[in-house]
Formats: sequence, C-alpha cells, structure tokens
Amino acid sequence: MFSFWYEGEEKEGFIRYLTPIESERLMGLPDDWTKYGNTGIINSDYARWRALGNAIAVPCAEHIMAGIAEVLKENED
Repeated sequence: MFSFWYEGEEKEGFIRYLTPIESERLMGLPDDWTKYGNTGIINSDYARWRALGNAIAVPCAEHIMAGIAEVLKENED
C-alpha cells in the first residue's frame, strides 16, 4: 500500500494498493509467480497477496545464505 499527498493537502491524498505483480517484483520473484494455484486455477489477488505476505524476499534469502556459506567456508580452513 502506498499513500500520497502534498504537504498541507492531506485531505486530497489517496491510498493506492500494490498490484500482485508489483508485490512479486518487490519480493524478487518473476511476474505472475503466484498467478496459478497448485491445481492450475488462477488465484485471486487476495490469495496472491496473502502468499507473498507469508514469503521471504528472494534477494534477502540469497544474502543470508551467502553469509552462512562464507562463515562455514572460513571455519573449514
């Protein structure tokens, strides 16, 4: 969700919700990654947002795993 307004014009502002594709991109996933369920039926936007909300961002996971691998490699030597 994004909110936007100009200073002093808060009542003219608005809230815009992210689309599922925008949410997937923020999580580091390809477009339409959550579009289909395991049965091949198209998921609702709500189901897609829920799935993304219960996930970890791919770049974050990659960074954490790279750090763990580096520490393990240092301890091997």
